Amino acid sequence: MDFLNLALTFPTIIFTALLLVVILFWIITLLGFADIDMFESDLDIEADSSNTSGTHSFLNLGFGGIPITVSITLVIMLSWLISIYAHKFFAYLLGDGILFYLLGLVMLVISVVIALPVAVIISKPLQRFFSSVETSRSSDLLGLECVVVTGKVTPTFGQARINFQGTEQLIEIRAHDNQLFSSGDTVVLLEHLKDQHCYIIAAKPW
Repeated sequence: MDFLNLALTFPTIIFTALLLVVILFWIITLLGFADIDMFESDLDIEADSSNTSGTHSFLNLGFGGIPITVSITLVIMLSWLISIYAHKFFAYLLGDGILFYLLGLVMLVISVVIALPVAVIISKPLQRFFSSVETSRSSDLLGLECVVVTGKVTPTFGQARINFQGTEQLIEIRAHDNQLFSSGDTVVLLEHLKDQHCYIIAAKPW
């Protein structure tokens, strides 16, 4: 009961709610209705559309090749644990009234600040696994056909859908300046740019 009281009381309840969302996401992923890297492409599009190439690196916060879903999961879990213990041992410092909520927000921020570097350290051993999976997947896709889904494809922007091993995936694609592609075009994946997490495409030769 003490544990539930801590988990369902402000400020820890904020992280408890986020943790429930994360658990729900992973259940959906295990059932096959979501992909572990489903948000990677959206982040790349935002970075390209705003012309800020460092946006994606900033969001990674040192997590390297770890998918953003795994990074967020680690941060939320650690923040929740830290908040649980901080709330247990330092609740008497929160006071009453508006001071309770103000200091509670400070506790939330401190929990995240502490959780971030710890999550980065924990993620280091996982980076090799995700890197090997990405390398295998990228090489398997080369030479396959995909369908452009964005209105245009440029050297810095573009997306396509591809069917691979019975599942439909959304991937980042790029084209050379002298090549024009639009939504609905069928193209071939020619080369994988590992640093940019995207593929160079070419027109379908037949």
